[in-house]
Amino acid sequence: MKIVFISGMLPSGHFSQILTSGIAANNKDLIIYTDKDRDNLKIKNCGKIKLVWDRSPIYIWQILKELKKDKPDIVHLQQELNMYGGLSTVVLFPLLVIGIKLLGVPLVVTLHASVFKKQIDHKFTKLFHKEGINPSLLKFFFDYLFRSVSLFADSIVVHSNLSKKILTTDYGVSASKTTVIPCAIPHYRLKKYRRQPYFFYFGYMVRRKGLSYALDGFARFLKKYPKSKYKLVLAGGVIKGQEKALDEIKSFIAKNKLENKVEILGFQNQSDLPPLYGKATAVIIPAVISMGSSGPLYHANSFHKCIITTDIGHFKEDIDQHVTGIRVANNRWHEAFELVANNAKMVKQIEKNVATKALSRTPKKTGKKYLKLYQSVINH
Repeated sequence: MKIVFISGMLPSGHFSQILTSGIAANNKDLIIYTDKDRDNLKIKNCGKIKLVWDRSPIYIWQILKELKKDKPDIVHLQQELNMYGGLSTVVLFPLLVIGIKLLGVPLVVTLHASVFKKQIDHKFTKLFHKEGINPSLLKFFFDYLFRSVSLFADSIVVHSNLSKKILTTDYGVSASKTTVIPCAIPHYRLKKYRRQPYFFYFGYMVRRKGLSYALDGFARFLKKYPKSKYKLVLAGGVIKGQEKALDEIKSFIAKNKLENKVEILGFQNQSDLPPLYGKATAVIIPAVISMGSSGPLYHANSFHKCIITTDIGHFKEDIDQHVTGIRVANNRWHEAFELVANNAKMVKQIEKNVATKALSRTPKKTGKKYLKLYQSVINH
């Protein structure tokens, strides 16, 4: 089976790197069409990498031109809002879907993020843009995007039952076309590290991640336990246009005199992460909204860590309370920190459960699910 997989592939640890490594382990005839960043050529064991498209509106023509040459049996296309460039590339995305169908190639599209229309208000839009966006316009845009994909794609993949519910009930996406395949969890040979008293966060420093709630909860935890040795370690970069969120975090730390208890590391390469995860007592993943299955969650799963998340959206589906993690309301983070700090036995049991979960969703096992889906689409 000749497969063309179209996606951005960077940075290291990107969802598509993890998935294609699993597909390639089961099917050698895999070609990746990715953007023209030459760092993509350093990626190994994920199929044949081709630098095909620019992050601009011409990406559609570039991809269709290459598909005419390669003549694949099936195309798997990833849809994320900023993957192919700015706003114009997202608006034009349905034209790529139509173009691939006009070539007569079976097409699978993965939709990574969605949100119920009732959640889209001015407060929601300001999490992404400082001036906000007209909520009605954003609802119309999502409706246009998802309905177009549903109309022309042969099959749609989402990563949770909640995503399927949102898309089918609010945006008219075909339920019969939509398949739920949970995210693959990277599989590593883990080195054993001596546990240290800190909570670890890895992800973007943006408002929608809800770090302010976790910081407030940590400050309340320290107020109750002033002699606690626990620290909070934050690692990750900022998104262009949302740099103010990091300034707000630094301001909170200074105002609450937490300089010796909260450490900001900045962006970390994939090679830097194993000891940071491995030594942590637990990993935190706060959020204000949940638009899709969390990348930081499956990365933390791969290190078999106890994870604390906000009790919203996809986390309710992805984490079994006190079994594979801990879910907490955003105004009760202090209680979660206290629970973990005072219950080492529970934390160890959660880690064992997460290890079992990770082994059930390795890239190779997940890749087999996609190959089965591809074959069914081709045969249909």
